[in-house]
Amino acid sequence: MRRYHVTTFGCQMNVYDSSRLEGLLAAKGWALAAAKEEADFIFLNACSIREKAAQRVIARLKELKPLKKARPEIIVGVGGCLAEQEGVNFLAKVPFLSLVAGPRRLEEIPALLDTLDPHGPAVVLAGDSPKVATKPIYTPKKADLSSFVTIMEGCDNYCAYCVVPYLRGREKSRPEEEVIKEVTQLLAKGAQEIVLLGQNVNSYAPNSLDALNEPPFVSLLKKLDALPGLARLRFTTSHPKDFSLELINLFGTLKTLAPSLHLPLQSGSDKILKAMGRKYDLNRYLDLVANLRRVRPDIALYTDIIVGFPGETEEDLALTIKALDLIQFDAIFSFKYSDRPQTKALNLPDKVPEEVKTDRLIRLQERQKAISLVKNEAHIGSTVEVLVTGLGRHPGQLSGRTGGFKIVNFLGDSQLIGHFSAVTITGASATSLTGELLSPLNESDVLSD
Repeated sequence: MRRYHVTTFGCQMNVYDSSRLEGLLAAKGWALAAAKEEADFIFLNACSIREKAAQRVIARLKELKPLKKARPEIIVGVGGCLAEQEGVNFLAKVPFLSLVAGPRRLEEIPALLDTLDPHGPAVVLAGDSPKVATKPIYTPKKADLSSFVTIMEGCDNYCAYCVVPYLRGREKSRPEEEVIKEVTQLLAKGAQEIVLLGQNVNSYAPNSLDALNEPPFVSLLKKLDALPGLARLRFTTSHPKDFSLELINLFGTLKTLAPSLHLPLQSGSDKILKAMGRKYDLNRYLDLVANLRRVRPDIALYTDIIVGFPGETEEDLALTIKALDLIQFDAIFSFKYSDRPQTKALNLPDKVPEEVKTDRLIRLQERQKAISLVKNEAHIGSTVEVLVTGLGRHPGQLSGRTGGFKIVNFLGDSQLIGHFSAVTITGASATSLTGELLSPLNESDVLSD
């Protein structure tokens, strides 16, 4: 039996793509290798959104050289956005590669492996597939408790710093009925939480519009909310310019829509937002936050911030830090700007020196760490509903997430994994909560998320 080993880098989209590839391989008779040393096919699904991530993947590929030398019959491949970006140039950096495949060519890989000669020339697959018109639905024999479902791919926004539209193509939405079918199958196989994925999920627009003429994403969420067996529904990532009032109102009406949202801000400076091509200003973002909290006061908000964008000054950074204080995010994902191929920002003047970017990132993160600690400490004494997803770091400890996406660690029996438990919060750090299990779970005990 042929064996595969897949390593994933980057965003949830890559995680979903890797899962699909593994399913397609399993359907062709491949088995999962316990370690890469035992595999006949080694695949790294790679991210290129930041330069550091790309360098890390290339380093990991080069580490495979001794294994390839010892076992020349192994097929080593690289995929994801980095493969799309580099294409044939990857072969100069890692000569022993047999396969370079962009994210839009995933479905071709299993059949290709039947004929690919590991001793022959490498195959490079990039751009849209000329062979695969539709993507088959694959669900595993046992679904993850929290399962990803991609509802659209690509992006039409062309933000100045982002390479995604060039690597994943223009926006393409999956048919609503196809998404509902995949979610239904995942629920039947054990999933309790569904996370809808897309570069910009709230611009979801399949070919057929809903009969009620409401935004297609709103229609999809309503139909998923009605599915039996669905306990929680999330989506990521959203663009502020496309966030409608109809979508905001769903946080107050849908029973399964979790009270958490990842809504990228990127900068608190209108000057930098304009240079980034984000198509909104800070006031527009603040209005969205106010409306979200009006509809769902307990909603947990998360965001992305880029520091050191070309032309950013100390005054711009101060505005971003002020925005953190105003909005009070539960947590942020923050990064230093890095030049990416093909993007508009690549040729912008007034690049920020690396040491300045590092200093600004540290200051930004320190401010948010203080905010996150206060936000998390506010949960002490409350009782929350936790979807238990696995073991914690310490013996006897379990870990899970609240509806607000907070990590909660507590002592409990491993039989609780896969179930909801009521937990009283007893402690907090900037990154997680600790608590004590209430047994048995009584829905009336759950006071907040």
